[in-house]
Amino acid sequence: MQALADNPLVHPDEIAVQTDDYGDVVLRGTVGSLVQRTEAARTTRHVPGVHDVDDQLRVRVMGIDGQADADTEAAILDALIDDDQVHVGDVDVTVRDGAVTLRGMVELPGQRDRAERVVLAVPGVKTVTNELGVWLTVSADDVAERVTDALGAGAVVGVEQVTVDVVDNDVTLTGTVASPAHRDAAIAAARTSPGVAEVHDHLMLRSDPS
Repeated sequence: MQALADNPLVHPDEIAVQTDDYGDVVLRGTVGSLVQRTEAARTTRHVPGVHDVDDQLRVRVMGIDGQADADTEAAILDALIDDDQVHVGDVDVTVRDGAVTLRGMVELPGQRDRAERVVLAVPGVKTVTNELGVWLTVSADDVAERVTDALGAGAVVGVEQVTVDVVDNDVTLTGTVASPAHRDAAIAAARTSPGVAEVHDHLMLRSDPS
């Protein structure tokens, strides 16, 4: 960012920079000319330690209002980059007169909601339209079926009854099982269900089937 600020042809407030431990850099945001985009990428490549530059900057001729939106867009991207729960590489941000639209995909429903909260906290944002999709959603019916299959032939009739509740990608198991082994099997089945982030065990043991 300091190198970009030192280049008089670049407006660093319009640019968000994402780096990793390998020296790979991603430039995102909207700039006012092809010259600014080219200079931003060139300047970044000359920074010591930079290995590769992925130039994702968009070019749009902008007036004063457009520049304000570009500054807001970069601030939004910076905020999402700084948040360790949202993968900003899969999120596209557009800003028009302070109205923000989020598009792309996130892994979990909680990340979708968190991205919106992060954006709403950025100065200059008036409204947020959240069009983010979710890669992984948890089906309570699917988890329940997997738990039932895990208990399978070893289940004790009339004793084992497990209820599955899903909030976002967290699963809570309640009910009764016949043995510690069955409890472990139920928890393992829930944990290996697609999209499940965490399993809360509220199961009780009942050793006497009567």
